[in-house]
Amino acid sequence: MSTVPASGDAAVARESGAVAGPSAQPVLELVDIQQIYGTGDAAVHALRGINLAVAAGDYVAIMGPSGSGKSTLMNLLGCLDIASSGVYSLAGNDVATLDEGQLAVVRNREIGFIFQSFNLVPRMSAVANVELPLVYGGVKRAERRRRALDALGMVGLGHRANHQPQELSGGQQQRVAIARALVTNPTLVLADEPTGNLDSESTEEILAIFDTLADAGRTIVIITHEQHVAERAHRVLSVSDGLIVSDRVSRKEVFA
Repeated sequence: MSTVPASGDAAVARESGAVAGPSAQPVLELVDIQQIYGTGDAAVHALRGINLAVAAGDYVAIMGPSGSGKSTLMNLLGCLDIASSGVYSLAGNDVATLDEGQLAVVRNREIGFIFQSFNLVPRMSAVANVELPLVYGGVKRAERRRRALDALGMVGLGHRANHQPQELSGGQQQRVAIARALVTNPTLVLADEPTGNLDSESTEEILAIFDTLADAGRTIVIITHEQHVAERAHRVLSVSDGLIVSDRVSRKEVFA
C-alpha cells in the first residue's frame, strides 16, 4: 500500500504521457461501504453496503434517482467525505486512514474533478483556470503553463487559452474544466453531471472527449441521470436506496 506524501513537487509534476490500458488491478475499490447520517431513530442510511471495483482504464457511469445515494457515493469517491464504515481504497491508499492534509493531496494529485456548473474562476483566463491544480500542488510557473496549454490543446481549445469564462460558450467552459481535471494526470477522472447544463450539440462534443479519453486508457467515473450519456460508458451502474442494484455492460459495448 502506498502512502500519500504530505507535500512536494515531485508527485504533482508527473509528466503527462501514455496512460496504461485496462487491467485487473483496481484503481479504486469499495468494500461494504456504509454512510449513515444522524443517530438513533433519526439516522439516515444513505449507503447500505456498497461493493465496487473499477479497474485502470475503465469507464463507468453511475445512475440513480434523487435520493438514491449516488451523490453520497460521488462524494466518497472524490474523498470529499469519509464513509461511516467499510473500506475505500484509491490508488493504493486506504482513504479512511488519511488525515485532512493527506486527503487534500489525494484530491489534488489523484482525482480530476469535473462539475455540472464548470466551477471556473471569473476574470481568469482559460489557461490560468487550468493551471490552478498545479498552483496548489506547488508546480513551478513555466512547467504549469506548459502543461496547462497542452491540456487545453487536448480538448481543442488551445486557441482560446487567453479567453475568460464569460467569453466562452457553455460547451467551451466545460472543455476548459475537463482540461483542468486532466492537467495533473490524475489516476481517476470523476465527473458529476458534466452535461447537465449543456445543449445537445455541446453534450455530444463533451461525450466525444470522454470517448477519446477512455480509448486512451483514462479511468473515468461519471454520475448522470441521462440514459444516453450513461450508455457511452463501458459499464452502467444503477443505485437505489443506497445500494448498487445493477452493474451491466453498456449498450454501446454490447453492440460494438
